[in-house]
Amino acid sequence: MVMDRAGWLWRRKSSDKSPGGSDSSLSVSSHSEQCSDDQGQYQSPEAFSRSKYDYSQETGVARSLNGKLAAGVNMNNFNPEHGQSFEQHISSNVGDEEIKETLESLNYKLSAALSTIRAKEDLVKQHAKVTEEAVAGWEQAEAEVTTLKGLLEASCRKNASLQDQVSHMDEALKECVRQLRLAREEQEDKVREVVSNSLVPQSENPELQNHIAELKKRLEMTRLEASSSMILQHDLHERLRAIERENLDLKAKHQAIEKENIDLKAKLLVQSKDLKILMLERDLSNQVAETASKQHLESVKKIARVEAECRRLQHLTRKTTLINNSRSTQNNCCMESLTDSQSDHGEHMVGVDNDLQNSDSWALALIAELDQFKNGKDGSRNIVNNPVEIDIMDDFLEMERLAALPESDGTSSNFEMETDSDKAVTRNSSLKVKNEELQNKVANLQEKFEAIACEKRELELALVEVRDQLEISCDALVVAKNRLVEMQMQLDSANDSKLSALDDVERLDSERKALELQLESKSVEVEELLIAVASLEENAEQKELESQLELMSAQATELRLTVASLEERIQAERDLSVQQKQNAEAMLNAKEELEAQLCSANTEMGKLRDIIKALENEVKKERALCEELTAQLQIKVEAAVNAVKESLEAQLCSANTEAGKLRDVVKALQDEVEKEKALREELAANLEVKTRAARTAEVVKESLEAQLSSAHAEMHKLEEITKQLQNEVEKEKEFSAQLEMKIEVERARSIESAKESLEEQLLLVNSEAAKLHDMVSALEHDVEKEKFFSAELQMQLEALEVVKKVLESEAESAHQDAKILKQKVESLEAKLEEQMSSADEFTETLQSERMVIEHKLKTADGEILKLTNKVSLLHREIEQERLLSEEYEQKCQKLEAQMSRDSRDAKLWRLANSNGDLKVKKSKC
Repeated sequence: MVMDRAGWLWRRKSSDKSPGGSDSSLSVSSHSEQCSDDQGQYQSPEAFSRSKYDYSQETGVARSLNGKLAAGVNMNNFNPEHGQSFEQHISSNVGDEEIKETLESLNYKLSAALSTIRAKEDLVKQHAKVTEEAVAGWEQAEAEVTTLKGLLEASCRKNASLQDQVSHMDEALKECVRQLRLAREEQEDKVREVVSNSLVPQSENPELQNHIAELKKRLEMTRLEASSSMILQHDLHERLRAIERENLDLKAKHQAIEKENIDLKAKLLVQSKDLKILMLERDLSNQVAETASKQHLESVKKIARVEAECRRLQHLTRKTTLINNSRSTQNNCCMESLTDSQSDHGEHMVGVDNDLQNSDSWALALIAELDQFKNGKDGSRNIVNNPVEIDIMDDFLEMERLAALPESDGTSSNFEMETDSDKAVTRNSSLKVKNEELQNKVANLQEKFEAIACEKRELELALVEVRDQLEISCDALVVAKNRLVEMQMQLDSANDSKLSALDDVERLDSERKALELQLESKSVEVEELLIAVASLEENAEQKELESQLELMSAQATELRLTVASLEERIQAERDLSVQQKQNAEAMLNAKEELEAQLCSANTEMGKLRDIIKALENEVKKERALCEELTAQLQIKVEAAVNAVKESLEAQLCSANTEAGKLRDVVKALQDEVEKEKALREELAANLEVKTRAARTAEVVKESLEAQLSSAHAEMHKLEEITKQLQNEVEKEKEFSAQLEMKIEVERARSIESAKESLEEQLLLVNSEAAKLHDMVSALEHDVEKEKFFSAELQMQLEALEVVKKVLESEAESAHQDAKILKQKVESLEAKLEEQMSSADEFTETLQSERMVIEHKLKTADGEILKLTNKVSLLHREIEQERLLSEEYEQKCQKLEAQMSRDSRDAKLWRLANSNGDLKVKKSKC
């Protein structure tokens, strides 16, 4: 009989079904087939085993529902609340669509945020490259500074050598002046001797006059030589002054270069600070993105849980519909045997079936939408769908088992049906609660995304500012490079001028040597003159002297006049010698000043060298800091990558573990829903209480303080009263010792009653005070929480203010740098104007020289034209002579040809004559 019934159920499986149940089962089966066809490619063997295990657990729950739903199958098609379930279904679909849209928008925004973060990282890398280029430029500037230092040292050495040469020249000039003085003194002595010898005879006067004329000529020559030596000294002093000016210019330029190096260092420090700020901002943005991605992953996990629950409900509804359709004909006879009490229970089950239908429809809609969502994500997850054939086989086995069960199990099945229906209702409510939670989380994510967008704008502004600062620094580096090029040009010109000065010094040395030779020759000539005068004195004859005394007297008068004129000239020469001495002393003073200046310059150069060494050490330290920063950046990047990898691996592990924990989570969802409801109510009440307490905290504090003060005052009053009462009691005891025992007993009783009443009052007051203390402590705890929250807000505000101050300070520093750069540009413009003026003067001199050279060139061109004309004439004459020679040759050739013809004709004529003579002889013979 059992086998017949099982076979009948097997035969009636495909045909005897209720209309509503058939539609729902077809839709579920078709949907499951679609899901299995779409996602079958992504299922793994582990997922298939898990689905079988889940299905085996769910069949145990569905078997308990099969017999319970049989009584209300026929009433499902006549449900008056079908319209309401349809409306709820539409509203749930709309809410799910909104959730999907919000999730898609959040995904898009998160991808945009990640792209912006990557772009910012690229910008940070570009900034790092720019800073490296700036450091390289700075290193080049340092190398150029070192070269300039070498040039300065070389120039200092050349200056020292020039100073040595100048000192030698000064010594040589002093010797020349001394020799000139000696020569003048000797000449004066000679003149005096000539005057003393003026009484010499007339025969000796012409020789003396000749010697005097020669001496005058020699004096004029020495004067000319002294003037030329003074001019040479003046030229040397001017050249020394020019060299000193060049040294001062080089020092000023060196100081300007050092200032520019200091400015560049300050700019590098500012850029390093900007880079640190950018790195901090990037880390913050990365943290925000990581938190957003974690929240997104949590929301996705919760959605996956909801999907799993929906699929479980789908399986349950599918099984219940199949069982109800198979048991419809069999349960008709069972319905006739049920009592009136069971009919009431059937009406109750109709409501449960309606709820289940609504939950089924809602679950189907959720499953369809979530499948679309997951298919849009290219199969990111593989949700398990049980095959249809296994479901059908399990349903048939379950129907056969139910057919074999006795009718006595109906009542227990009805009770289990009620419990399962309650569970389904609680699940529906939990799903709604989860949907609300998801909406709240979506709103929170939107708020966070807006905050991220604000931070992104701020970061973009900061990047724009950093770019401007980098452009300014690049321009400053370019200007510094141009200045270094100009400095090199000026150094080259200074070296050229120094070389020319050295050539002039060598020329002066050669001239000095020539003058020394001339002085030696002159001294030899003076000695010769002295010898000649001595010989003249020895060879003079006294007779001639007496005869020529009169003549010599006249000549003496003339010589006195000449001597007076010579003395005047000698005084003028003495004045000139005094002036020369003064000039020499001034030169010595100037030389000493120059030596002091050179010493100070050398000390300054030593200081500059120390400063340069310190700067080089600072550059090395900054390079080390840059290397450390790069290493730290690499470490941070590697740590971030490792953290992301670890988080992804942890997420994968958690996903794998959550897949196993879903079974336990589904069972605990009902309890959690109730707990969450209670917590929500408590949280709402707490929030309202907190808001009210936050508003009335100050008033409550004041009132509580007043109450506490009043309670303390009352406590003090009661203590005083008790002390007074105790004193009175003691007095009454002393007085009652004299009274009788009865009065003492009555008084003792009254005192004890009063004490008890007072103690009760004290206890009440203490309890109230304790309650007030508890209230105050609770309020103080709330106030501390609010203070902590306000402190956190203040910390955040302070951090923002610090960031603003940092940005403002950077802006001010940028403005100051701009002002400094403007000042430098103005100073450079002034220098350029000076250089332009000097260049104009130089160009004018060059133009004048050019005019002279052009005039010379014109004259040379005229001469060259004349020469070319002469050459052309000569060429013409040569060509004419060639033509004439060619004509002569032609004529000679013609003459030779004629001569050869004439000789031939003559030979022929001779032959003819000889032949005629022979003929004549023959005829004669």
